[in-house]
Amino acid sequence: MQNKFKQWQPHLIALGLFILIPVIYFWPVVTGKALEQSDIVNYLGVSKEVMDFRAHFHTEPLWTNSLFCGMPAYQVATLYGANLMQYIFLIVAHIMPFPSGTIFFACVSFYILMLVLEVDSWVAILGSFAFAFSSFFFIVLSAGHNSEANAMSYMPAVLAGVILAFKGKRLAGTVLASIALGMELYAGHIQVTYYLFMALGVYGIAQLISAIKEKQIPSYFKTVALLGAGALIALGTNITSLWLTYEYGKYSSRGKSELTLNKENASTGLTKDYATGWSYGVSETMTLLIPNYKGGASEPIGTVAGAPKDLDENQSQIYADFSQYYGDQPFTSGPVYVGAIICFFALMGMFLIKGSLKWFLIVTTILSIALSWGRNPALIIGTGIFDFFFAHFPLFNNFRSVSMILVIAELTIPIMAALAIDRLLKDKDFFKESIPVKFFKNMTGQRIFFIALAVTGGFALLCYVMPTAFNNFQSKGEMDEWVQRLKQGSPNASTEQIEQYLGNVTPAVTQARKKIFTGDAGRTLIFIVLAAGLVWVYCKKKIDARFFVWGLLFFVMVDMYNVNRRYLNDKNFTSKKAVQVPYQPDQADLAIQQDTSLDYRVYNTTVRPDQDSRTSYFHKSLGGYSGVKMKRYDELLSYQIERGNMSVLNMLNTKYFIVGGKNGEGNMPQKNPDALGNAWFVDNYKIVANADSEIMGLSHFDPKRTAIVDTRFSDYLKTGTLGHDSTSVIKMKSYLPNDLVYNSQSNAQQLAVFSEMYYKPGWNATIDGKPTDYIRVNYVLRAMIIPSGNHTIEFKFEPKPYAIGEKISFASSLLLLLSALGLMFAQLKKKPTE
Repeated sequence: MQNKFKQWQPHLIALGLFILIPVIYFWPVVTGKALEQSDIVNYLGVSKEVMDFRAHFHTEPLWTNSLFCGMPAYQVATLYGANLMQYIFLIVAHIMPFPSGTIFFACVSFYILMLVLEVDSWVAILGSFAFAFSSFFFIVLSAGHNSEANAMSYMPAVLAGVILAFKGKRLAGTVLASIALGMELYAGHIQVTYYLFMALGVYGIAQLISAIKEKQIPSYFKTVALLGAGALIALGTNITSLWLTYEYGKYSSRGKSELTLNKENASTGLTKDYATGWSYGVSETMTLLIPNYKGGASEPIGTVAGAPKDLDENQSQIYADFSQYYGDQPFTSGPVYVGAIICFFALMGMFLIKGSLKWFLIVTTILSIALSWGRNPALIIGTGIFDFFFAHFPLFNNFRSVSMILVIAELTIPIMAALAIDRLLKDKDFFKESIPVKFFKNMTGQRIFFIALAVTGGFALLCYVMPTAFNNFQSKGEMDEWVQRLKQGSPNASTEQIEQYLGNVTPAVTQARKKIFTGDAGRTLIFIVLAAGLVWVYCKKKIDARFFVWGLLFFVMVDMYNVNRRYLNDKNFTSKKAVQVPYQPDQADLAIQQDTSLDYRVYNTTVRPDQDSRTSYFHKSLGGYSGVKMKRYDELLSYQIERGNMSVLNMLNTKYFIVGGKNGEGNMPQKNPDALGNAWFVDNYKIVANADSEIMGLSHFDPKRTAIVDTRFSDYLKTGTLGHDSTSVIKMKSYLPNDLVYNSQSNAQQLAVFSEMYYKPGWNATIDGKPTDYIRVNYVLRAMIIPSGNHTIEFKFEPKPYAIGEKISFASSLLLLLSALGLMFAQLKKKPTE
């Protein structure tokens, strides 16, 4: 019993630390506060209708009309109750309040990977904290990208299962990989999961090459087949969400556009400009080593450095408003930083790690970094690697913020560092040992140590003493933006005068940025020297292994903790009530809410429609906040709504506008008497040839009288003779987001237009309870031929993948959990070998 406790002791200590340290970091949560996150504020805004429906009916609506005139709710906020994998997450969330649970999962996940790689337990703890405390976790958590952080936290465990399977423990590895993948998919961030699969693909290729060399091809494919079966079960646990998302993808802003008006920037997914908007700068990659290599976050420089005394008051304000950040991205919440000490040891790891694992880690790291550059050309290769993947790699062009692929480097670099430290720990005379290195003669451990120190520490030293050799401390187009900004306030001033005026400010900005840069370069150098010092005294046998590892852990945590506090600290927390109720109604909202009509829309003209979650919190909005709005509606926004086309606004039943008040009176409501209501009969229709003609036809038409119809729906209009009845009426009888009921009365068969988004997968229509067809008109709306007489028309949202998917999800997740429990039980029953 004592031996067993001793065996489990480091794991229990690890578990205790993984609970304690995150809780301490997020201590305000323990005191009753909550993390304030901008994206969660937006989420709460656009999901209000869904949450109200769920609270009242105890089921999911699957559709919401609160944003962008209507879209599937499973792209906003849908719960999938059949997936039993959620209970793993919920149990930990109950014990460890958010966001400490996310960091806990990241630590445990990486610790499992370290154990699979047979790394010393104490080194595994160090590596786990290095991974979980890399800056990107805290930056995305501060912004509210919770699903992204959760998906990142499960990546190491998925890789651990795959590696374990290839090490000969196929069943155990498959079960581990499948459970972790199930959790990864449950996190709901497909982009991170996609990048993880890219990394696993590289690992699979590395193993295949190894299998060919060792003539173990049958064994390789057995492992792949078993892992593939496990992956299918994991996919099954999340099949509802994945199936619905796949179905919607063709209709979303990430699908292919039918418009040919902008051929130059077209792709089968996102436009290239949009997809590469957040491309990491080539030189910006050095933030992995020096966090403020490009200034840090996009915060005003005045918050960290006061203005020089020789500037006048206006120049001092301009100086203060310049951003600290001067990289290639439009703006950033902070840099991707893996740690100075971790980079130092990872470089050593490139020499020390052996076999296919080494090449997997190196190639994956390089690929991750190169693809993160996106549209920024690198020496020799230009943008060739990214362009190839964007044009030819399946689904790659469906994702934006390509800098996010650095999550893979954030995984592989700590792995290399931990393996290097483990090698140091296990070699009795590391400095003198002759180590075979491919493409080089044998090197001693001491020589590898000095190479890593010279490259990482030497670079940091050069940045400190020669900052202008690596940076000009200005971002592209920064001065042009400031010239245009100042011209708006001084329209009579010439460009030359403004540039001359700015010329007094920019040297001060450069000096402040230089100070930030050299400060972090010196900081990085200090941590590398401290780590190198520990290596030196350990290899000289001045300290024991335990002191060496815990000393490194202390320095790593001091390093990462202090950088992370720049982006997520006590100031990010507020009262729970403020987080749970993010918006309060203003006078415009209160006035509009006096209108008790069943269904109408509101257009807030005081904000960008695609960045507006607040209006959705109180009303059914033309705007919203979502990266996957419907493609056609996104195009309607660009081509018609944002250009103020009243015909389009009327057909969208825009009953109220929110406009800015005069003389500081606040926002005011403005009623639109020409809004066409929920549905109406038209006198005629116009057939057009394609999507281009359809959207441009909206520029000059009367939606009350005419419907514009794509020629693909012309056969539907031939099914019966359409008449005209000026006394006909069609009105909404009842409203639920997923169930719309109308009554019609007409003396003639007519074409009715419904002010609802056309989305055929899931929206079923009936007339008097009998299924009927309908078509798309006016680029985004629905239309239906309604016979003469009195009728009840109903639209119900009933997507088949949801009903079928939930059954598959329950069966798959139950099978997966039972497999894991069975394997654990079998291991416990197994008698220990003598």
